Amino acid sequence: MASRKKIILDTDPAIGIPGTDADDPLALMLALKDPRLELLGVTTVFGNCPPELGARCATVVLREAGHSDVPVAVGMGTRMGGELPQLLRDAYAGARGKPGRIELPDADKSHIKLHAVDFLIEAVRANPGEVTIVAIGPQTNLALALVKEPRLRHEIASIVFMGGGLGLDPRYGRGNITPVAECNIWFDPQAADIVFRSGIDLTMVSLDVTNPAMGVVLPEARIRAVDPKSARLAPIFSKVCSTYLDAPMFDWADGCVLYDPLAVAIAADAGIGKFEDMAVGVETTGTLSIGQTVPMRDAPANMRVCVDVNGQEIVDHIVTTILAP
Repeated sequence: MASRKKIILDTDPAIGIPGTDADDPLALMLALKDPRLELLGVTTVFGNCPPELGARCATVVLREAGHSDVPVAVGMGTRMGGELPQLLRDAYAGARGKPGRIELPDADKSHIKLHAVDFLIEAVRANPGEVTIVAIGPQTNLALALVKEPRLRHEIASIVFMGGGLGLDPRYGRGNITPVAECNIWFDPQAADIVFRSGIDLTMVSLDVTNPAMGVVLPEARIRAVDPKSARLAPIFSKVCSTYLDAPMFDWADGCVLYDPLAVAIAADAGIGKFEDMAVGVETTGTLSIGQTVPMRDAPANMRVCVDVNGQEIVDHIVTTILAP
């Protein structure tokens, strides 16, 4: 068997917290269960919930999967400029700022003491040319690692990120936080701009493919039908998805859109998607368009963009892999 691909999952996971997406913890479950991947660590960032809370949530998933040995490092709780969008300040003052239905470990037992930015640097430098970063939240940790250690851009094997929308899908491919911006990019456009300009091998998994039109949806009926005794991760899988169904962040589908698990699945096997080389930039200053990802004409390509997937087939694979007995 070929050697497993080394990855670090940079994420904003929340479990059992009303109003948060289910896709980050499901992506973590897939990263742990896919035999083609070796998860070196988890770094948390602001987004669904504050990064310290996200670390506690990630620790539960790791424990339930029997992988408590995987390190979790807490990362940035604000944009690079030090501010937090008002939308998130309000959310963190409510349900998204505290534990929900699932009991979490104490904060000091849920993560290593090394900051996520430094963990990224150390893990990549210990495995030069071998580590793929799967970034499924705001790209703040990653951008700051590149600023702190510029040589890292030559040592990261690749980055697969879930973020952005190019309007390739007329209904879903534009924005989910504003009419033109996807939330991961909008949360920290400056960070995304640094990553996009880094020269690192980039793969973009955007709203253009992570949407109901592409079939990247785990239906409610299938979630409700999961037997908690059928697999090791079945109980936590059901709890995470059920919380989302009871208080969905978006109303795109009757179920969970698997945005972030698709990025992990593509990191494991890019053959599941169709890609085009594109030049893509980020709007960092526009009042109405900040956070928008923009295809640029007459510029050299800086990333591969996923433009088509067989969503139903991929969702089946994701669920089967996570719930393998």
